Amino acid sequence: MMEHLRLTRSPGIRIQLTLWYTAIFALLILLFGLIFYTTLHAFLASGVDSALQLRAEQIAGGVSSESGKIVIQDVTGELPGLDTTATPGNQNTNSTGTDATGGSNVTQGTQSDVNIGTLVRILDAQGKTTYISPAFHALKLPSASLSEPLQGTSWQGTVNAQNGQAVRMISVALTDNGAIYGVLQVGESLSQLDATLQSINLALLVITPFVLLLGALGSYWLAKRAFRPILHLTRTAREIKAGDLHRRVPVPRSRDEVYDLALTLNEMIGRLDQAFTQQRRFVADASHELRTPVTVIRSITDIALEEPVNLDDYSEVLHEINAEAERLGVLINDLLVLARADEEQMPLDREPVRLDLLAFDVAATMEPLAIERGIELQVRALEPATVSGDTARLIQVFMGLVDNALTYTNAGGTVELGVAARGAVACLTVRDTGIGIAGQDVPYIFERFYRADPARSRAAGGSGLGLSIAHWVIQAHGGSITVESQMGQGSTFMVTLPLVPSISTHSGHLTPAQSTIAER
Repeated sequence: MMEHLRLTRSPGIRIQLTLWYTAIFALLILLFGLIFYTTLHAFLASGVDSALQLRAEQIAGGVSSESGKIVIQDVTGELPGLDTTATPGNQNTNSTGTDATGGSNVTQGTQSDVNIGTLVRILDAQGKTTYISPAFHALKLPSASLSEPLQGTSWQGTVNAQNGQAVRMISVALTDNGAIYGVLQVGESLSQLDATLQSINLALLVITPFVLLLGALGSYWLAKRAFRPILHLTRTAREIKAGDLHRRVPVPRSRDEVYDLALTLNEMIGRLDQAFTQQRRFVADASHELRTPVTVIRSITDIALEEPVNLDDYSEVLHEINAEAERLGVLINDLLVLARADEEQMPLDREPVRLDLLAFDVAATMEPLAIERGIELQVRALEPATVSGDTARLIQVFMGLVDNALTYTNAGGTVELGVAARGAVACLTVRDTGIGIAGQDVPYIFERFYRADPARSRAAGGSGLGLSIAHWVIQAHGGSITVESQMGQGSTFMVTLPLVPSISTHSGHLTPAQSTIAER
C-alpha cells in the first residue's frame, strides 16, 4: 500500500526534469557567485595594496634627512590632515600606536575616525614618532611593522582599529644613499571595500531567487516543448488497437532520440502485427486440423449406429476410430510442444552427442519404412562430429526430416543421409529425389501448418508441424536449418550445429538415449 502511494505521488518526467535543471542551475549560480566573490575580493584588495604603495612612494618622495633630522617637503598639501607640529624626537610611540611620554602636542589617546583623513606615521631609525596623522592613534600595529622595514624589508598587513574597523597598512623604509634613516607607515580603511563586497552579496542574494524562478519556468517550458513529439507518438500509439495494427506512428524528420523512438515503436507494431497474423492463422489451422479427426470419428460412429453391423464391422470401426484418435493425440502433443516453446518453458538437456552415430541409428530405425515404400535409404559420409545438445530432441528432428523425405519421395527414389564437420560447425544433410518444393514456397516451409501444394495434403499424413518443431529445436541449440529444392528434382535439408572442440569425436560409444533408438 505504501509503495502504491509512493508511486502515485511521484512527479511526472517534466516536473522531475524541471527540478533537476533548477538544482543544477542553482549549483552553477552558487559556484559562479563564489568564484566571482573571490575574484572580486582579490582584485579590490590588490587595488588597495597598489594604491597604498603608490601613496607611500609619493610621501617618501617628499621626505628627506638633513643633519640626522627628518624633514617633510611639500607633503602636507597632498595629504591634508597630516600633523607636522610635533617636534622631531619629542614623541616615542610604542607598537600599539599610543604616546609613551604623554606631554606632546598630540594628546595621548586622541581618537579619530579611521575612515576620515589620511593614516600616515613617520618614525626615525630609533622608532620614535616624528610625524603622525590624528586617526593613526586609533590603530594597533604589530612590532613587525617597524622591525622589518628597519631591516630593509617592506611590511604589509591588515590591522584593526579600536572600534574593530579593518585597516590595510604598509610600512616601508626611508633611505638616503642606501642608509635607512626612518620608517614610513601608510594605511587605508577597508570600509569602502567591505561596503562594496556587501553590496555585491546583497545583489546576488536578491537576484538569485528571480534567476532561479525564471530558470525553472524556462526549464519547464523547454521540457514541455521537448516532450511534445513524444506525446504525439503516445496519442497515436494509444489509438492503434489490436485490429488496426497496419497503422504506424509518425516519424519526425529530425534524426534524434524521438526519431529512434518512432522507428522502434513502428518496428514493435510491425512485429505485433505479424505475431497477431500468425496467431490468427495458427488458431484457424489448428481448429481445422483438430476438427478433421473429430469429424471423421463422428461420421464413422454415426454410420455404425444407424446401420446394424456384425462384430467384424464394429472391430473395423474401432480400428478407424483408434487411428484417428492417435492422429489427434500426435497433433495435440505437437501443439503443446510449440506452445511451451513460445513461452520458453521447454528446457533442453545438454550433453555431448555424436551426430554421426545418431544419424546412423536414425537411418537404421527408418530403413524398414523405406523398404516398405520402395525407397532406397543411403547413409554416406558420416564424419565424426560431437555437439552439445538434447539427444531426444535431436532424434526427433532427424527422424522428422527423414520421415518427411520418405513421405514425399516416390517409389524407386533415393533418400541420402550424411554428416560432415566444417570448421566449427557440424552439418547434417538429408537429400531426397522426391517431388520437390516450388521456389515461392521455400521461404514458408518452416511455418506452422504450411503445406506447399496439394501433393503435400493431409492424406499424406502428418499435421504440418514437424518442420516447425524441427526449426525451433535447431534454433534452441544455437544452430540453423535451411532447405534447397526444385520441383521434380527433390529437396535437400541442411542442419548446422556448433561443434564441441574439447570433446573427442573418435569415440564409438553411444549415449544411453542413442542406444535405445534401435530398440524402437
